[in-house]
Amino acid sequence: MENRWHMSVFLELLSLYEDNGITVQTSLSPGHFPGFGSQDIPFTYMFRDGQQLCEGGGIAFAEIAFLEHLFSAFQPERIFVVGNAFGWSTLALAIMNPSARVVAIDSCPTETEEQGIAFANEMGARLGRDVRAAKGKSPEDVPSIIAREMGGPVDFALIDGWHTNEAQRADFEACKAVADGRCVYVFHDVINLLLADGFAAIARDNPQLASTLLFRTPSGMAISYPPALEAEIGPIARAFTETDERVRALWEEGRARRGEAT
Repeated sequence: MENRWHMSVFLELLSLYEDNGITVQTSLSPGHFPGFGSQDIPFTYMFRDGQQLCEGGGIAFAEIAFLEHLFSAFQPERIFVVGNAFGWSTLALAIMNPSARVVAIDSCPTETEEQGIAFANEMGARLGRDVRAAKGKSPEDVPSIIAREMGGPVDFALIDGWHTNEAQRADFEACKAVADGRCVYVFHDVINLLLADGFAAIARDNPQLASTLLFRTPSGMAISYPPALEAEIGPIARAFTETDERVRALWEEGRARRGEAT
């Protein structure tokens, strides 16, 4: 009988790291580990010999699931990642999009992030994917790196750089300047790292894009996409968020539980 089993994206990604002596910690609940919060333990971190490899993490298991759904309906050709860290998100995108070119940058504040650049490139080559990770800062180095490495305008961007509203805006503007009109933008860590106001401002200033928070992702991701892709992306975005009615109800109940006036 023919074996139709195929390794999942998550298992393939996990094996890349474990086969290189790297322990992956990912997708844990703060409720299971007192002392940790929603801004750290739900995400993905790498350890070697008990030492964390990068301060920055990567997308969680449920966020991989979101992206798998997204790419089942939308197949980008030129993917740009702001924030490579140790390559987890970069390689996940490469596995999910075998025909795409994936260019990733990281400012590499320490030598470990530079090792992450090398690891992403080495593992991308091992997978037979077109992965090009490079040291560079957003926004200032984005135009030159895209011109050198991408071979055309960006049609998918994952923004996971420095987590301030100002940096999120600068990263988005840098990506938009090198993207085509059908580019889809996904933002990581928006709700958990208190970037929702900044994302709302981006959405307000870019009415040519449909934008929404993704409450059903561990980091509170967000997405902006052209309305021309509504038929493909809209149902997936709605599946990974909550209705406005439920969001309002949850906020009100949360305030009541904390004894705050509504």
